[in-house]
Amino acid sequence: MTEAFPLLNTACCGTRLGPVETALTPRRLMSFAAAVGATDDVYMDDLRPGGILGLPPFVVVPEWEIMNGRAYRDALAMDDAGMWACLHVQQDSTFLAPMRPGMQIATTGEIGCVRRTRLGTYVATRLSTCCVQTGTPVAESWFCGIFLDRFPNAPDRAVATPPDLLKGPFTAAASQSLLIVNRALPHLYTEAAAIWNPIHTERSRARAAGLPDTLLHGTCTWAAAGRALIDLLADGDPSRLRRLGGRFATPAFAGSELFIAVEAAAAGTWRFQVTDGNGAVVLADGSATLA
Repeated sequence: MTEAFPLLNTACCGTRLGPVETALTPRRLMSFAAAVGATDDVYMDDLRPGGILGLPPFVVVPEWEIMNGRAYRDALAMDDAGMWACLHVQQDSTFLAPMRPGMQIATTGEIGCVRRTRLGTYVATRLSTCCVQTGTPVAESWFCGIFLDRFPNAPDRAVATPPDLLKGPFTAAASQSLLIVNRALPHLYTEAAAIWNPIHTERSRARAAGLPDTLLHGTCTWAAAGRALIDLLADGDPSRLRRLGGRFATPAFAGSELFIAVEAAAAGTWRFQVTDGNGAVVLADGSATLA
């Protein structure tokens, strides 16, 4: 069978990526926090005793430099059109140390597994971030995406696979407002996170991709969920969020409002999901651990 698009190179499995270094400045940490509604003093008041802390999901900012970098593209033998057709379907991060202004962090990656799906090729990449000055581990993540209509050139391969999310029926009935996706929010998040894809900001490009309107970045919903969990379950202390994972199930389009519901799973472990005003699940299988 002849594929309609270039094949994805499964020999990429095991390829190491990076490092990429990122300076944590007050400007970058505060702008990211503001974009996802984290406006408490711990994120925004640089005169606060002890200074500010970064919102833990900020880790996607340096990770994106790996996931959108030339080394990753070359390893997969992926063209620009294929990169734009990649759906980020899952993000699962473990936070090991707080991020503070003045830190220099380094992020590396390893392509963990590659497998065929009916939509294209699923690729899961493991990412590690540490403090350059001290060598202290800061975060570990799994970034999982599906390259639509790009199929692998060989059988599935794996050197590592992501941990399981907390799946199963979600029973929590009560929910609270998380985000209002006005037309400005994807622009604000794009600039704060330096994560750009025109389907998030340009209606013409979204329509050309077959979408009804611009949509919010999945990592913006994920980061806002982390902020809400910190407020609800950790007394507003971001250093207590240890894990935040979820699967991006349905797009959140401009004009929608998002809601979060949370239920206990085990000691220190919580399930959550994010829905829109119509009840569609936007972020599914939410898994969180808090100290």
